[in-house]
Amino acid sequence: MALLTVPEIVQLFPVFKGKLGYRVANMLRKHLSVDKVSDLEDRNSMFQGADFAGACLDDLRIDVQVGNPERLASLPEGAFITISNHPYGGVDGIMLIDLIGHLRSEFKVIVNEFLSQIECLHPSMIFVNPKIDENSVITPTNLQGIREIMRHIRDGYPLGIFPSGAVSDLHPLERRICDREWQPSVLKIIHRAKVPIVPIRFFDRNSLFFYLLGLISWKIRVLRLPTEIVNKAGSVHRIGIGKTISVEEQSLYRDQKSFGKFLRDAVYGMPLPETFRSRKEIIR
Repeated sequence: MALLTVPEIVQLFPVFKGKLGYRVANMLRKHLSVDKVSDLEDRNSMFQGADFAGACLDDLRIDVQVGNPERLASLPEGAFITISNHPYGGVDGIMLIDLIGHLRSEFKVIVNEFLSQIECLHPSMIFVNPKIDENSVITPTNLQGIREIMRHIRDGYPLGIFPSGAVSDLHPLERRICDREWQPSVLKIIHRAKVPIVPIRFFDRNSLFFYLLGLISWKIRVLRLPTEIVNKAGSVHRIGIGKTISVEEQSLYRDQKSFGKFLRDAVYGMPLPETFRSRKEIIR
């Protein structure tokens, strides 16, 4: 797997152009835990999709605890959409593919450039953002991705979406870490799909250092993403499952702004569940 290659680092930071720059970028790559993430995929390359995601979590001894797990037993039949906050920018996608993908084998998640480089996850992904760009979002111009999304839903299959289109940010004035504004183009897709929606909230996050880097530059923060996978070895992370939102309930919100607020509140307004169950008990 070629994860965060030297040419990609040069694309982010043109200062590394030239022979000397390439050497420095290659040295930098080794110090960013890129090799460790590559080794993680190599060790589990006999798996694909949700099985690979689960194998990686097991390999890293990441304990995923699921709140309101009984709601997973009544997931809608056929097509539905999960909506989630995006505090990790990588591990949350892996956790989502593992959990829902083992319950619905056709489940796919719309992913960013970073996760798309993990080839063993490709069976469980729809890749929409073609460039490493903090401002890249799902837009009508990305016709191939849009068509694949709509075809997937029309075929009766579930889909996972991170409506922010980017990892969460640190908001110093508000003293909290949360998603940027959810993207109108994404909300439009969700609204037009007219399928049940399952809110899923990730209650934990990356290191504070990761978010502080984002105050300097999103490009520098991107370089930290591989480390934010391997540094979670042996840790516990909590996920909450919200109440399914019916198509009828969605129809009450006719304008995009109120619809987006309603969906965001369904995720961020979800209280911390009183009890949790391990993912291994749910998907075994």
